[in-house]
Amino acid sequence: MHKIKLVHILTEIDTPREKSSIDSVSRVTNYGVEYIQQINVRYKGDDWKSTAAVSQSEFTNHGPGHYGAFQSFKKAMLENFTEDIDALVLCECDCIIETPIDFFVDKLNRGISFCKDNEVEYLSLGSRFVNGFLQSPELEEDLNYPDFYVTNKIILAHCVVLPQASREFIMKALEKYSWDSPDIWFNEVFWREGRSRFGIIKERLAHQHEGISLIDNVWKESQ
Repeated sequence: MHKIKLVHILTEIDTPREKSSIDSVSRVTNYGVEYIQQINVRYKGDDWKSTAAVSQSEFTNHGPGHYGAFQSFKKAMLENFTEDIDALVLCECDCIIETPIDFFVDKLNRGISFCKDNEVEYLSLGSRFVNGFLQSPELEEDLNYPDFYVTNKIILAHCVVLPQASREFIMKALEKYSWDSPDIWFNEVFWREGRSRFGIIKERLAHQHEGISLIDNVWKESQ
């Protein structure tokens, strides 16, 4: 078993969606994972306009929700990605674990070992598909870890894992690069530094609860 911290990034904890997420994710404490709730105030402001997002282009459609989401992820990493853990897990407020918790924790531990053995610095336990389309191409397999594969792109960040090997890089990236939607930020900063060895599970362990997104106030189906 690895030493793992899981930070649950929350905002409106009295809403049905976040209550369901808390009930689901908090059960990891029964299986040796340190569970931390980070309750944020919903971002309202204009700071996001003063600094361009990492992926800013004419095709980027960002706003205060994306900025607020990134600041929440940044806070979670700065405050909890310590040197004494094997991995930091980040779960968004709509994350629902869809397997028995003991199975989830077992696969999480296997995923951390997969990262170590394959020099992977960023792992997703969510879906590799968005709206039915494959987002994470399969680049390499390890027969010792048949549930995972190496990829170079991850879309969705509702249940992601940062192994200890990525800590120094992440801390420097938080100083060097500006903000973005969390999943895009991870892709961009790793790509720009030539470190795009990511991992993803073949059969998702978690999905996003349907509902109104805090990022863009749009109803989103489960992914």
